Amino acid sequence: MSNTKFYFTNNYGLFLIVLITILLGCKKTPDQNQNLLAPKVLIDTITAKDTTSKADTITDNRTEHASQLISRIDSINKLLNWKKTKSVLWTSKNGDLAFKTFGGIQEFITAVYIKTLSEGKPLADVIDLNTFKHLGSAFYKDKNNIYTFYEMAGGGRVWILKDADLKTFRTIGECYAKDKNYIYGERAMKMDAVDYKTFKTCKSCGCYAKDENGYYYWGNKIEDINTITNKETLAIIKKLN
Repeated sequence: MSNTKFYFTNNYGLFLIVLITILLGCKKTPDQNQNLLAPKVLIDTITAKDTTSKADTITDNRTEHASQLISRIDSINKLLNWKKTKSVLWTSKNGDLAFKTFGGIQEFITAVYIKTLSEGKPLADVIDLNTFKHLGSAFYKDKNNIYTFYEMAGGGRVWILKDADLKTFRTIGECYAKDKNYIYGERAMKMDAVDYKTFKTCKSCGCYAKDENGYYYWGNKIEDINTITNKETLAIIKKLN
């Protein structure tokens, strides 16, 4: 999952926010802080110029500034000297741990390093690197916790599955996992509403699953299975029966 690329063709503002967040999240010397004042100027310039009614001018401005922001992030990533560990994680010269993914707009794609849990705590303060491993799907494990890293536009989020049982936790199918107590979805986290005993999925079922109460996709219950007309999806549903 770590090589997924995300493109932002219609949400330029979101992309800029993501880029600035990455920039501000880096550890910087006073000189570097001074250098990083430039992106705010670029954003102000974009805001001012994008009020023009000329679509071509807007596109040119966005392309130019996206290129500059990507270049600046690439420079910071190079300065941090990210290196791959023996696991899927990366480490910087400052001691950060991160998941690596990719984000960008149109042809401007760059590496994005996710260094914190969704609650904001640095991964380096939580993860035991010596025992950390990928279990499958979006699930990971070390000696202390079960984690899920779900990639999304602009990077991704890392959560700890607080109720997961370390000894019995295992992945099932392509998008789900279970332990002795619960079913988990890589998006839905702990799935309290499903019937544990009858829940099932399969390796070739994608993110579809079933229990005695109905069918699920990405952890969400399908309200009316009769509305599905896609032949491939119907074949998966048949396989789950």
